[in-house]
Amino acid sequence: MTLLKNIFKLMRPKQWIKNFFVFGGLLFSYSFFDLNKVITSIIVFILFCFISSTVYIMNDILDVEKDRVHPKKKFRPIASGAVMPREAVIAMIILLVISLGGGFLINKLVFGVLLLYLINNIIYSFKIKHVVILDVISIAIGFLLRILAGGIAIDVSLSSWILLCTFSISLFLGFEKRANELVKLEGKANEHRKILDEYSSELLNDFTNVSMTCTIISYAMYTFMAYDHKYMMITNLFVVYGLFRYKYLIVKKGEGGSPTETVLTDKSIIINVLVWAVTSGAILMFFR
Repeated sequence: MTLLKNIFKLMRPKQWIKNFFVFGGLLFSYSFFDLNKVITSIIVFILFCFISSTVYIMNDILDVEKDRVHPKKKFRPIASGAVMPREAVIAMIILLVISLGGGFLINKLVFGVLLLYLINNIIYSFKIKHVVILDVISIAIGFLLRILAGGIAIDVSLSSWILLCTFSISLFLGFEKRANELVKLEGKANEHRKILDEYSSELLNDFTNVSMTCTIISYAMYTFMAYDHKYMMITNLFVVYGLFRYKYLIVKKGEGGSPTETVLTDKSIIINVLVWAVTSGAILMFFR
């Protein structure tokens, strides 16, 4: 039981919140009352949880020595010795087979997106993570593939503005994470991520401000262009507040090392996301 518990921890279930991007197609196409589409979206969500966990395990195996000098990551199962590399490889293979096999059963396009996600992450792990700017762009592509898979699985087309918004907010979160690592790791930053030598606090601040602005603009354009009515424009208030709140937590509270933890632990962000979801759902329900 202890081994299974550690393997589950190795899968990083807290990170699965990122896979909620899969439900973007369901929400923005007003399909959340279609039971078949809801079930399909949930299955795709699970498949992305499994394939993303495959990637996390692969990265933990590759980065075990670097993780051991990180103040938090040294407690991860492989870095701490709780899970042996051989056991981790077996778990990784099982998760990979389930995720790709499940994607193929849904349809070939979903399988293709899952495969692209895996390939993107393999390229990231072995090459792109050492290339300045492209390292964060590669991460953002992963989020883009999530929302695309969700739309493809339920056969709905997504607004180009929503896709751009997804890409922009992913860049924002990625560059903010790099900024946090640069500050928290101080002189040991390059021991954990060599690429951090290529960044500076000033540069990353510029990148996050630009990507945050692009997120706000692209979401505003979506709410203005995607519907015959303009009521969705109301939800811009929640998007702006959420981004500003996150930026505040990074700058003033020193958070952001893990975007997932920041989102899940800040009550203001949690309430804001819930109100955004309820408001968006209500508007789409009554003003289709």
